[in-house]
Amino acid sequence: MLPLNTFKDGPKTKTAWWAMRLGLATLLVFPFLGIFASFVRPMIDKATSETLGAAIGFGAGAFGIVLSISAIIAGIRAYRAGERSWALWLGFIPAILIGCFWILMIVGEFVFPH
Repeated sequence: MLPLNTFKDGPKTKTAWWAMRLGLATLLVFPFLGIFASFVRPMIDKATSETLGAAIGFGAGAFGIVLSISAIIAGIRAYRAGERSWALWLGFIPAILIGCFWILMIVGEFVFPH
């Protein structure tokens, strides 16, 4: 299949825009987790006297994995459709890197439990 566009062109498909949005959204999970772990979780754990904060933190990590997988799938679909624009790569590359990070974190938890 011939490419729809080149790297310098804007995206021609909605899937490429979704890959970019989802890929960039994966970058926002880390600041959220940092703010949550330093400010919000201590307040939640004191107020509820449970480890509800840990469950919410795990949920945010799982949400990051879902975002990353969704961005990768959208990026692959757009690439197969012939999309080669900068927007595709702007979302696709961070999604791959962050997806690999989360996979390595999960594998590390199973290999070296603490």
